[in-house]
Amino acid sequence: MDVLHIDINTRAQTAFSFGTTVTTRNPCGITTSRTVFETSPVKGWHEEMQMEDFKIIQARMKFSEKPGISFNYSGKAVEMLFILKGSFNVHFNLPETRHGLSKHTHNLLYCDNTHGIFEPAHKELHFICIRLRPEFFEKFLPAEKSFHTFRTAISNRRTGYFNNVNYPVSPQMHVLLRDILKTDRERHYLKIFLHARVLELLFLQIEQYGNTPLNTQNRLSPSDRDKIYQARDYLLKNYGQKITLNGLAKKIGTNEFLLKNGFKTVFGTTVFGCIHHLRMTRAKQLLLEQKLTVSQVSDIAGYKNPQHFSTAFKKKFGMVPSKFKNG
Repeated sequence: MDVLHIDINTRAQTAFSFGTTVTTRNPCGITTSRTVFETSPVKGWHEEMQMEDFKIIQARMKFSEKPGISFNYSGKAVEMLFILKGSFNVHFNLPETRHGLSKHTHNLLYCDNTHGIFEPAHKELHFICIRLRPEFFEKFLPAEKSFHTFRTAISNRRTGYFNNVNYPVSPQMHVLLRDILKTDRERHYLKIFLHARVLELLFLQIEQYGNTPLNTQNRLSPSDRDKIYQARDYLLKNYGQKITLNGLAKKIGTNEFLLKNGFKTVFGTTVFGCIHHLRMTRAKQLLLEQKLTVSQVSDIAGYKNPQHFSTAFKKKFGMVPSKFKNG
């Protein structure tokens, strides 16, 4: 069985017995380690960016069979897990537990000097894991009743997931994950940029966990859930265009009723609420990072009338875009 060793307490990179690893260090002092797997049954790559309070991990793998990968955790950490493609099961031996995550879902995991078996359930897997120091995570964990069980697990050093129910990766989370993974590794203030995105991502997770677990998703068939995620993916790429419910429903092969209700069930927001958030988020980035006029940003964000854009922007962020741009 292939072996994976994960060392958390030290800043050592994850050790594999079946891959070739290259480590680099950028001008910001961030160490990046990339392991390439070139032999059956695992091919692909695994990358880690190490910082003081957390480690950002991304992996894309293809499997010629369904291997069992043995792992050992040395130390303790809280992991923010996001599955973008494929699915897998994890068996922890101490105590004996089994949990599966599938595409488009996420969860929080606390690990403490444990071992087990990682089993991919599909031929392709793409996941993102942000591994936090428990002390860093606990500073932001609300003192609400719904978080008591997970807080107790950390206090008692008991490995386990935040909830047996996995939650959907929302469009807002997807945008943040894309920012984290596609950012220029040589950019100035990279540490501040990554800290801000990770904290916002953690906020969205905790906010989602503070609500009732989304068991209502079970009302949707797997086929209908896939269509809702197709709709989300279309919005992520085309939110600046004119979009109608009828047109979007036709593109994903369903009707307006299922689209409206399914989108609300899975993501907790409406289709147009999602579009508005994506447009405003993109507009904010453009105003901060590009030398564009408010009118140009308005057009890129899908608003043909700059005044309508300014009104929507102020409602979202509390100030008009011209003032936001000039600081």
